[in-house]
Amino acid sequence: MKVGVLSDSHDRLEKIERALPILGKEKVDIILHAGDIISPFSAKLFTKIDTPTYFTFGNNDGEKILLKEIITSSKNCKLVWPKGVIEVEGYKIALLHGEDEDIIESLASSSRYDLVVYGHWHKTVNKRYNNTLLVNPGELCGYLSGRSTFAIVKMEEKRVDIIEI
Repeated sequence: MKVGVLSDSHDRLEKIERALPILGKEKVDIILHAGDIISPFSAKLFTKIDTPTYFTFGNNDGEKILLKEIITSSKNCKLVWPKGVIEVEGYKIALLHGEDEDIIESLASSSRYDLVVYGHWHKTVNKRYNNTLLVNPGELCGYLSGRSTFAIVKMEEKRVDIIEI
């Protein structure tokens, strides 16, 4: 299974519009967005694709009511907030925004999940704790680091590729 991982898009529509076709070309099975989508108009871009997409909220997502309405109006999009646990094709995935890295590290080291995904810190993380992958795709927006990044996770290979656009 291939998983596309995005976070911290912060309304950078042009970055979302560049990332989604790459994920489509890579034939990812699902997309995870680890929060800070920001505005409902950004979420609408994800409702136009066929790939199942899971979202959690971040600390900067202000218009949660309309974001939730847009996300849940699409048959391919699902909001997994506040409890961000997903089971897909036999894989157990935790999806959080991740303001507390100690909690994130504890989740990963617990071995309860195959994949733990988070954002918030605008930096890429690719670690392995036994059989658990811990991934922060960095920031799609590129505002703080100057790098617009996302990740593609190949679950069977336990491999993470960080893609910069």
